[in-house]
Amino acid sequence: MTETSSTVRPGRRRIAGQRRRPADIPGTTPTPADDRSAEDTRVEAPAPAVDATVEAPAEGGRARAQRLLAGVLGVIVVLTLAGGLFLGQKAWQGRNTEQARAGASATARTAAELVLSYDYRQLDKSFAAARATLSPDFADDFDQTAKVVGEQATKTKATVRADVREVAVRDGDADRVTLLVFVNQTTTSTITQGKPRIDLNRARFTMVRSGDTWQVQQIEGL
Repeated sequence: MTETSSTVRPGRRRIAGQRRRPADIPGTTPTPADDRSAEDTRVEAPAPAVDATVEAPAEGGRARAQRLLAGVLGVIVVLTLAGGLFLGQKAWQGRNTEQARAGASATARTAAELVLSYDYRQLDKSFAAARATLSPDFADDFDQTAKVVGEQATKTKATVRADVREVAVRDGDADRVTLLVFVNQTTTSTITQGKPRIDLNRARFTMVRSGDTWQVQQIEGL
C-alpha cells in the first residue's frame, strides 16, 4: 500500500465559512494588516450627515425677532421725535404767550392813563392822544363817548389825571390778552370846588395785537 504524502501546515484550524487569510494560503507572506481578526476588519458605518435644514426654524425665528426689534426701535424713534417737536412747539407757544402778555400789559398801562385822563382846556389834544392807542372799531365808540365827556368837562372846568397802580393779566394768548387795570383818578372841577378828589377805579381792558403793536379793543368798568 502506497502512502499518500501530504503537507500539513501547522496553525489554527479554519472555521467553516471563514475567509482564508494569506497565512493559510501556501506561498504567501502574512502582513500585519492581514493578521487582523474578523472582528477587527468590520467597516464602521459613517456618521449620519447633519441636515442643515434642521436649523432653519431657529434662523427664521431670529430673523423675525430682528425685524420686530427694528420695527419697535423705529416706532420709538418716531415717538421721540414727535414728542420733542410737541414739547418744542409748546415751549415756543409758551414763550410767545408770555411775551404777548408782557407787551399787552405795558401798552395797557400807557393807554389807560391817556384814555382816562383829560383837560377841559385841551380836549382835542387829550382825546387825540387817547384815540391813538385804540383799535379802529373801538376808536369810533370812543369818539361818541368823548363828545359827551367833553361837553360836561367844559361846563364844570374839569381836569382828570389817571394814575395806573397795577395791571394784572386775566387770560390771553399771543394775539389777544384780557387785563385788569387798577387806576386812581384825581379830578378837579367846579363840582369839587377846586379841590382834588381821588377815585379808586378798576377796569377790564381787552388788548389785541396789530402787527408788532397792541391796541385797546374794549374797556369795561368794574
